[in-house]
Amino acid sequence: MYGCELDDETGATDGYDQYGYNGADFISLDLRSTSYVAPVSQAVNTKQKNDGATAEYQKNYLTQTCLEWLKKYVDYGKISLERKDPSSPVVCHTTGFYPDKVKISWQKDGQDLHEDVNVGRNDGTFQKRAKLKVTPDERKKNQFTCVVEHKSGDPIHMILTEEKIRTNSAGTGASSSRQKLILNTGTLNILKNVCIIFSPLLVIILKCSVQFYSEEDL
Repeated sequence: MYGCELDDETGATDGYDQYGYNGADFISLDLRSTSYVAPVSQAVNTKQKNDGATAEYQKNYLTQTCLEWLKKYVDYGKISLERKDPSSPVVCHTTGFYPDKVKISWQKDGQDLHEDVNVGRNDGTFQKRAKLKVTPDERKKNQFTCVVEHKSGDPIHMILTEEKIRTNSAGTGASSSRQKLILNTGTLNILKNVCIIFSPLLVIILKCSVQFYSEEDL
């Protein structure tokens, strides 16, 4: 295997070109001496064939071409990560309720919203979501609330805040992780209520989860 490494904080670089055989090290390239190292006698012949022009070519590739591509990929990742859609929807997602009849809606400053709201349909999985198209500036100037209503009783009101939205830039900041650009996925639960569901024959107590996330995370 071969490749290169870049520490984006210190600028240190490294490269490797190494091979194994039958579970043991067979031969590797020493970048400092620009020659191959044969730890076993069976690799001496291979070392002799690849020292010289081949070793020089591999060193140039690992210390120049490979690093150039690595830097490009890291820059592309940062551009994609930092790009923000001003009208990126926020999704209020509910799970864990039974029966599957539930109403989910958005309010703006206490008033029901009908425009720019897309309510998902139940699909038998006892999950439902309502998508709100709103800019970050609107979120700062107004109070948006997700309302979940179920026959269990009192509705759940979840006020939307920036801290409760898991965005694609969370945890990265201006300085990325050393050597690797990590994109985290997976939803973040921000509220768990106990839902008590009544029926003529039984009472069921379940954990009802309500979450916010940016649609950019999908």
